Amino acid sequence: MADHPDLETKVLKWMKSTGFPLEMAAASAFRNAKFEVRQSSTYVDPESGKGREIDVVVVDPDWIGAVDIGFVLECKSSTRPWVVLRSDDAFANYNRFSAFAPMTESARAALVGKAPGFDSVSLASMKYIERPSDGGYGLRQALDGVDQAYAAAMGAVKACVHLIHECESLSYKPAAIYFPVIVVDSPIYECTLLANGELALEEVSHSEFLFVAHIPGRIGCWVRVVGKADLPRYAAWARELANTLRADLKDQEERVLGTLQEGAK
Repeated sequence: MADHPDLETKVLKWMKSTGFPLEMAAASAFRNAKFEVRQSSTYVDPESGKGREIDVVVVDPDWIGAVDIGFVLECKSSTRPWVVLRSDDAFANYNRFSAFAPMTESARAALVGKAPGFDSVSLASMKYIERPSDGGYGLRQALDGVDQAYAAAMGAVKACVHLIHECESLSYKPAAIYFPVIVVDSPIYECTLLANGELALEEVSHSEFLFVAHIPGRIGCWVRVVGKADLPRYAAWARELANTLRADLKDQEERVLGTLQEGAK
């Protein structure tokens, strides 16, 4: 490369103009948080049956495979800001376990069974699942141009659904939970309607909104939106969440291990 300094400069300039640096930053943040990372991964679109690419898939290491906890990251590099639309009742009367993340039936049953009101056993991850009624109900990309928000959310959620379906197809039925995340490198704003009828914007480092789609079955779950500068903090939070979920799913892990041991006899 020393023989082509101008070419190297041009290539680096081109790289910086693409979304690759954002993907690399996201992957690096999660590696530092002790996750396994797959970049430019693929999944099968549950609607079209065609292969699609997802930017980054992050998995909590598990050599057994009984509990599968991961995050699907759709990275969007742009100069245009993102706006999360919020209301006081965005999550009102919406099942918190359904909204938490796409998950296998075994994972849902294990978590619900330990939730307050169902069992005397405490559910440590309830602090992540519970939330007030106010929150985001939509994401838009502001100013001129094509709005990439819907496509980004749909891609991340579809990839999560594909990974969950893969786990459901396994004979030993692992407990799996995957969280859809959109990573951006331009400002994030939350927009609310004030009592006087005026709109208010607040810049934030991260946010989330309820995304509902039919792919083809109906699914509604939270999608996180994380700014590039907030990636280290978010990855550390994701590590705490994964550790808490793994502890709550310990009984499920032991059940799967028992199933595998029986099958090996």
